[in-house]
Amino acid sequence: MHLPERIRVALSITLLSTVALEIAFADGVVIGMGAEGDTVDGRAYTFFADVSLTDSTWISGAVALNETTNEVFELETKFADISLDHFFDPFGIRLGGSYWGDESFLESKDVHASLYLRGEKGTLSADFERRNFDLTIRLDTLAEARSIDFSAKGYGLTGRLKTSNRTSVYLGGMTYDYSRRIGLQPETDRLRYLAVSRISLMNSLIDYRVSGGIEIEFGERRLDFRYSHWKTAVFRGKVDSLGVGWLTPVGNAADIEFRLALDDSDEFGQATVFSVFLYLYDE
Repeated sequence: MHLPERIRVALSITLLSTVALEIAFADGVVIGMGAEGDTVDGRAYTFFADVSLTDSTWISGAVALNETTNEVFELETKFADISLDHFFDPFGIRLGGSYWGDESFLESKDVHASLYLRGEKGTLSADFERRNFDLTIRLDTLAEARSIDFSAKGYGLTGRLKTSNRTSVYLGGMTYDYSRRIGLQPETDRLRYLAVSRISLMNSLIDYRVSGGIEIEFGERRLDFRYSHWKTAVFRGKVDSLGVGWLTPVGNAADIEFRLALDDSDEFGQATVFSVFLYLYDE
């Protein structure tokens, strides 16, 4: 069974360090789980489910755990998201909310919405996100903690076009407007050692991101090539990533996907990222 379009996983706790379930259309239930690791000691574990309530309404939920370590610290962060999607044909809307962070360091409570147009040849989505952050800074073990509250609004577009019976191309981007210039806070520069991986919490604060790629189908199997570029909001570092993915059926009601990416970052240097996801279907 081929992975439905709406569950196409940007499960990249990678780029956004969030789980993003793309808009598409499938009946029944899809359950997924995945793991990701990189060569700079970042790890992520994800579980999600997508359930069709009617022929045109779906509810999705996801939880994830991220771990990053280096010689100085070990940080564990949690993510949870719930979304509701309704398709009016040819337009649809998706609304959701999420939590991301570590209560002792950085928390983000978010709402997001997408208005999309879907046709036989592809989809086009206008995306909005509002993020509310609480950053706690403690310069040393004896100092009193300082809390910095700020927010961000994100605006973006995502498009997917079917170019032939076997190939599709996609392109998307998002830009964020922050309520304060967090990159200029003198205390935040001392936290540079926390930006050790694309999976790390500090790198989930994005100034902008763009990505694009091509998918090639071989029957029930799929090969894709992806390029992503983004800039972090705190340290203003840029990241370029080249990735490849392979999805293949496992029995009659499951798919497995393998992904490999090479990152080049101003903050954490070069890193290799490997991930695997399993999708279970019940129609």
